[in-house]
Amino acid sequence: MVAKRLKHKDKLKIHNVKTIFQVLNGLKDEIGFSDDDLRIIVFTSIDHEWFTNLLILQGEFLKWFNLNFAGESREELDFLENKHDVWAATTTLAMEVISWYGRLKENHEVVLTP
Repeated sequence: MVAKRLKHKDKLKIHNVKTIFQVLNGLKDEIGFSDDDLRIIVFTSIDHEWFTNLLILQGEFLKWFNLNFAGESREELDFLENKHDVWAATTTLAMEVISWYGRLKENHEVVLTP
């Protein structure tokens, strides 16, 4: 059901965090997900090679809606374990980006004297 609804009528290309949130916020009530659920889905689908552009791996994103999460398959367990690792890597990478941004900002601040 969700996979069908993700095929947007207005030809919106889902390729980054902004467009995914735009689509998912329209479906949020129908799916029954909270904002936190959506964040986990989106941020575990980020392509780490293009992290600062917040590009999405569409295949990883769509797996969230194509797998049966009834707890019966090894594929589901492997997927969830992988997503735990991806979440840890994503948050670590985000902390590094923020840290380096702070360092760059400190190096470029100009002190103006009267």
